[in-house]
Amino acid sequence: MSSPKGNRAQKMSLRILTQKGPLEVPSPTEKDWSKDDEKDYVFKDPDQEVDSLPQPYRMINKLLNLLFDKSWEIIEERDALREAELSRVQPTVYPPVMESKLNKMPNCMAISQDYVFIGGAKGFSIYNLYDAKQLYVWEKLKVDVTSICATDLGNEILITSVDEMGTCIVRLFYFYKDGLFLIKAINEVDDSSKQTT
Repeated sequence: MSSPKGNRAQKMSLRILTQKGPLEVPSPTEKDWSKDDEKDYVFKDPDQEVDSLPQPYRMINKLLNLLFDKSWEIIEERDALREAELSRVQPTVYPPVMESKLNKMPNCMAISQDYVFIGGAKGFSIYNLYDAKQLYVWEKLKVDVTSICATDLGNEILITSVDEMGTCIVRLFYFYKDGLFLIKAINEVDDSSKQTT
C-alpha cells in the first residue's frame, strides 16, 4: 500500500516537469504588438447580449417567432394581391339608361356595333343599344329562332339566325342603316307540309 505523502510528491514532481522554461513577458512598447489581433477582436456590450432562456420558454419563444413569421408572410401576400388588384385597369361600368320590357321571352341575344339582336318565337327584332328603341322586326309563322349571331363588317352587319322548328333552317340577313334584307335561307322547304317533324 502506498502512503499519501508519496502520491503528493509524485504530483508535485509532475507539475515541475511540465513547466518548460521561463514565461515571456511582452515588451512595453506598442510597436511590438501584433496588428492582426486587433482586427479579430470585437468589443461586446454585456448589456446587449441575449440571455439563454430555460427550455420551456425557449420552445414558446420559437413558436411565437414562427407564428409571427407566418403571419407576416400572409400579410405581405395579401398586400401584394391588393396592390396587383389596384394596379389592374378597372372596366368602365355604365348604369342602365332605361328599362325595356319585351313582349315575349327571348331565346337568344347578340350585340354588334350599336345594336342588340334578340331572337325568339316568330323571328327576331333589332334594338338600338343606347335608347332601347325597336328599329326592325323580322317575323314569320312557325319560326322559333334558337340562335343568333351578328358579325360587324364596318358600316354593315351580317346576321345569321338558326331556326330549329322541325328542321334546322339557317337564314342569312344583311343589315344596313336603312333596312334589313334576307339574303339566303338554307334548308328551307317552301311547303310547310313537306317539313319533317
